[in-house]
Amino acid sequence: MKKTHIDTHSDYSGCILTDNFSQGLKERVARCILCYQEAEKNGNPAVQYLSAWKEKEKIIWYEFVGDQFRHLLRCDRGKEAEVFRDSIIERRVYKYDGFDHEVQQEALDRTDLMKVRKQLRAESKTTGFTEAVYKVSLKGGHIWLKDQAVVEFYPEDHISLSLGCLMIVTKEMEVENQLKKTEAALQAANQKLEKLVNVDGLTQIRNRRSFDRVIQQEWKRLHREGGVLSLILCDVDDFKAFNDTYGHQAGDDCLRSIASAFNSKIERPADLAARYGGEEFAVILPNTSVKGAFYKAESFRKAIEMLLIPHTRSSTGDYVTVSFGVSTLIPDDDTSPDALIANADKALYKAKESGRNRVVALPFSPALL
Repeated sequence: MKKTHIDTHSDYSGCILTDNFSQGLKERVARCILCYQEAEKNGNPAVQYLSAWKEKEKIIWYEFVGDQFRHLLRCDRGKEAEVFRDSIIERRVYKYDGFDHEVQQEALDRTDLMKVRKQLRAESKTTGFTEAVYKVSLKGGHIWLKDQAVVEFYPEDHISLSLGCLMIVTKEMEVENQLKKTEAALQAANQKLEKLVNVDGLTQIRNRRSFDRVIQQEWKRLHREGGVLSLILCDVDDFKAFNDTYGHQAGDDCLRSIASAFNSKIERPADLAARYGGEEFAVILPNTSVKGAFYKAESFRKAIEMLLIPHTRSSTGDYVTVSFGVSTLIPDDDTSPDALIANADKALYKAKESGRNRVVALPFSPALL
């Protein structure tokens, strides 16, 4: 895979790109930095940042933070996290009350915040999201900063990443009726962030995180409506042998081509193709019968076969092929997305066992045939 390049000799003050961390983590950090740099050039009003911390250590640092934040804090590059931490006067979180749905405020001063910092990080790791407002001391006064971020954990490196943005909300905090002025900008920044965290960096189709969320949503929706939900799981045949023969760069190119073939055959807005993991892909097909899902999988199989990607060590022929498993159910109280996935995986296993480069469908009930 072509590495995303960041000049670590000029304006980079982090450590992940230059230290002994996994290539996957480095690629993620590098892509985020390039995205944020481009947004900053385009005049994004939000201060975008990428912070990181090790699982069992207290220190947090920035892999990237917008120049306007450094100018605001009046500190040197690389000192932003330390200066920001020492400048916090108060942290506020706003939550809806579970009984009457009124907004409740939870406030922590600097002393209390230091005591629960580890707990707050653990909570953000669990929820995958953090949102708070900080009162920050500056020379000549103070400002309020609203912080929103998505949190990702990389167990191999014991590293958590926080992909977020800061907005100055001083007037809005002091004059409540001005708060809405920042919402549009924050929403736009969050939409960009949402796209960043839901798209697979290699193939540019949806990632596993997005797949997990959408299949839960579709299962709940079709449970209410009494509709049919189909799932396709597929796996590139003899992909390890392909990588061993042609190299990982060719393997990455192969996966990108396969992802493009999937996208070319996705016709409905509700259908979703995602990289499920490694050389595995998945397609969610709401309101699609097992017969319709079978034909859709067959169209994917033929499209990939027609790419004519050479594979001299393939067990199915001279070119790259893919095996497919199809599962269909009507969501109800006795089923679950996990059951649908497990059945599709079982069908995929049968496709592999039967000789690969084929589609096998296993509906939950003969009535669905």
